[in-house]
Amino acid sequence: MPRAFDITAATESVSLTHNGQGELAFTVSNALRAPVRARATLMMDGQARREWASISGGEERDFAQDGTQQFIVKFQVPPGTPPGRYTFHLLVSDVGNPDEQYADGPTVSFTVPEAAPVKKKAFPWWIVAVAAGVLIIGGGVVAILASRGGPELGEPCEGAACGKGLACSSEEGGVCLGELGFKGCEENGQCLSAHCEAGTCQEAELGRNCGSGDTCPPRQKCASLLGTKTCLGAPGEACTGDGQCTSLYCKDGKCMRDDGKCESSAECRAPSQCHTNNICLLPNGQSCSSNGVCISGFCQAGKCQQAPVRCPICPRFFSCVAGRCIRSDRLPRVNEEFLRGPSRSLTLPQRQIP
Repeated sequence: MPRAFDITAATESVSLTHNGQGELAFTVSNALRAPVRARATLMMDGQARREWASISGGEERDFAQDGTQQFIVKFQVPPGTPPGRYTFHLLVSDVGNPDEQYADGPTVSFTVPEAAPVKKKAFPWWIVAVAAGVLIIGGGVVAILASRGGPELGEPCEGAACGKGLACSSEEGGVCLGELGFKGCEENGQCLSAHCEAGTCQEAELGRNCGSGDTCPPRQKCASLLGTKTCLGAPGEACTGDGQCTSLYCKDGKCMRDDGKCESSAECRAPSQCHTNNICLLPNGQSCSSNGVCISGFCQAGKCQQAPVRCPICPRFFSCVAGRCIRSDRLPRVNEEFLRGPSRSLTLPQRQIP
């Protein structure tokens, strides 16, 4: 029996956060050669539980002929779950004929870590001493309380300010982590930048995998690149090459904007130009792979050309594509099209192993 669907996973394993959160992307392609409505089901192995994960955007999708969909599996493992490695796979089946037209995806794993250690504070005997001396030294309590810092490294900080050199992590039920320059870290997980070196929290390196939870250090963003989610420089951050930026475009030592929009042609990679709809598009005569990257809205024989059918005047943030006004956020990004060209290559930063 021919296969019904092709299923690939973005990675073979995912390490969850200490809060039991994470995610993993599957790409599913329709191999039935006909439109179909399909359902994705999470098949847990061993001690793994179905209620620990869900599929973002729903389990059922409509596939066009030869169409492709992405299913994002989000994990939320409850507190107290035994740490260890668990496995599962994705089962995709035709809603109308699930017993004969289906496919099993590759087996992948997710790792539940040990619970984050929480330092226990010693009983604050100093409060007793201060209280005993209140009648002798007026205002002593206020002075001592004012000099005391907030929660220490690794301690819960929800609703409280952390001590000197520390900041509360942004995740739910955050803990105090070291800011840049904080001295006293012992591992990467104790720094907001996730980079501890020689006992000091330092700027995070680019290229870290962010498939679990879409979390990246400050001044970086999680970008889907070459099938893997990677932490790269956010727009406006310093760079020395295209592969360091979420926009895949480094100009004058700065990462350019990554939303595909522009205010002037200076924000577009040459030879693309900022069109009247505030989108970077290619003029006639430039190499192209789809209608949506051309100002004319027409790509033929690998070149942008004057469209045989003209559009009416399209509203702002719409583009004329083969005679139709299409929302610009549904068009491919010209920077990505440019980098995929046969004569160009993209050098990515060295990936860190999470």
